[in-house]
Amino acid sequence: MPLRVMIVEDEMLLALDLEDMLVDAGYTVVGQASDMPQALALAENMDGGIDVAIMDINLARGSNGVETAAALRQRWNIPSLFVSGNLDERTRQMAMQWQPIGFVGKPFSEREVLTVIKSVAI
Repeated sequence: MPLRVMIVEDEMLLALDLEDMLVDAGYTVVGQASDMPQALALAENMDGGIDVAIMDINLARGSNGVETAAALRQRWNIPSLFVSGNLDERTRQMAMQWQPIGFVGKPFSEREVLTVIKSVAI
């Protein structure tokens, strides 16, 4: 069964680019969310049936990607790949406690994202 990926990104064009890239690589994108409430609702609707979340740090409506990743990990054990332009050391340290599968800075290459996602599928 293909890996099931959720995209949590408030920049719609970037989210669509990520979705196209993942689908072209053979993964299933179960949905997109732009903030924490949407991400949690999507995970709830999927009953946690998500293998990985691609997570921005700064989300819409004041939501925080690290807090969103924490909630997904605690409730459904969904790991996150952080893709953000805000990957300073303090942010990385906060995120590390939720055992992310990796960090990719923006702008990113398709190869960078797919390499990390592929590690989950193994």
